[in-house]
Amino acid sequence: MKLWFPAGSLTLLAVLVLTATPPNLPNLPNLDGASLADTISIASLNLDHQASFEKVVHDFEAAPRVSHADIILLQEVAHVEGGPSIASRLADRLGYQVAFSPEGPKVYDRGLAVVSKFPIEDSKVEWLTPYNLHFKTRHRFALSVKLRVPSGELRIWNAHLDTRINPEQRLGQLQPVMDEAAKLTGPRLIGGDFNTNDFYWIDHVLPIPHGGGYRSTVRRAMAQLGFKTPFQDQLVTLPIARQHLDWLFVNGMDALSSSTEPIPFSDHQAIWAAFRVARPETAAGSRDTAASRQ
Repeated sequence: MKLWFPAGSLTLLAVLVLTATPPNLPNLPNLDGASLADTISIASLNLDHQASFEKVVHDFEAAPRVSHADIILLQEVAHVEGGPSIASRLADRLGYQVAFSPEGPKVYDRGLAVVSKFPIEDSKVEWLTPYNLHFKTRHRFALSVKLRVPSGELRIWNAHLDTRINPEQRLGQLQPVMDEAAKLTGPRLIGGDFNTNDFYWIDHVLPIPHGGGYRSTVRRAMAQLGFKTPFQDQLVTLPIARQHLDWLFVNGMDALSSSTEPIPFSDHQAIWAAFRVARPETAAGSRDTAASRQ
């Protein structure tokens, strides 16, 4: 995803860049020495329409946390008409499974995918609330998948939201996913490129620097549904404009470690996190033990 700005707004963008936050650092302890039982690592990356599989493989293999992640969420995935997508080829190379969907007919570089070491039991497209952006309007959607992980079932929604919308519209666009996730129980993850930039958009065209705080709107809404994230608001995942656009929100999972990972072919950095997922029988055993003490 590339931000689009009219010429008159470039000065405003320069001001925002100059006052940006410091470089990223992992914001939770590393996994060194921690038990890996029931631990799942998940990465998310906007592929920036990259159609060269060789470039994707080269940069993935240079980022071990991403290339060894158990689950990888991908946005702006390219594919060839009648042929495999970049995500499908990557899954084949890793020996993983893949769920992929293009944005629509004759659109070859804006698909969504989930690449998984674990079996994919189901996948479907969830269409998101549309907005007329006057130009470059896109049919935004989320890819919903059901995985079979060691602890049981894991539901994931990989979404890519519009750029030129304001916080309440952003929540409105994501609402179909939030509504569906709220009806379910068990481990769940909502992630992807949410395009949570720091601009107030006038008529979806003119960006006015806001100075931050918009990301908190998304975090608060997710928290009300019981979803939390290991990533801080001031994280940078789009280095060119020093914006935090990419997220992983989880329910029923505890974060152990997280980081951003440079991926040279993309305009984004990848985000990565490791989570511990409690086994249902463990949780039930804890409840039984507590009850026996009463």
